[in-house]
Amino acid sequence: MDRKLKKVVVLLAHPNLESSRANMALFEAIKEIEEVAVYNLYEMPAEDVFNIDEWSRIISHATAVVYQFPLHWMSAPYLLKQWQDEVFTHLAKTPAVAGKPLMIATTTGSDFEAYRSGGRNRFTVDELLRPYQAGAIHASMQWQTPFVIYGIGTSDTERNLAKGVDCYKKKLIAFVGKDKTEDVW
Repeated sequence: MDRKLKKVVVLLAHPNLESSRANMALFEAIKEIEEVAVYNLYEMPAEDVFNIDEWSRIISHATAVVYQFPLHWMSAPYLLKQWQDEVFTHLAKTPAVAGKPLMIATTTGSDFEAYRSGGRNRFTVDELLRPYQAGAIHASMQWQTPFVIYGIGTSDTERNLAKGVDCYKKKLIAFVGKDKTEDVW
């Protein structure tokens, strides 16, 4: 499971990645980056998904952690929450995660304007992701501004996705340390 211990660990949580244009495109953009290991929680055997000792080793070696998922009902798909409950709860009490950046990379069907106080969804994505930020702070991690690709279900899908995929790849390369670009989105 260790994917040869990489600098950036991406926990990909999509219940059906093969049918996803957006999350599949993000995955395709980063899967060949040398120091990035992508763990698709939905394709792993349960004993690996919840193996605390193995995750402790993997994340202890990493320099950054990314949760990648589509925004479902204003949160992540359930398996990421279960991973947090069963694995991250333990890791948060150890030096394995302390001081490391944690970034959320997510996609939304609605456009940016839907995620405003007066918008259709009434809340910003930052507000909706606040529990992840609180968890990062509790674990002494460095919360990163969420990386969001809006409008995957709109007429601007192609443009939004093309720009987002490029920016995501640059962000992860910056986490690896090969490119010092801080704000790529």
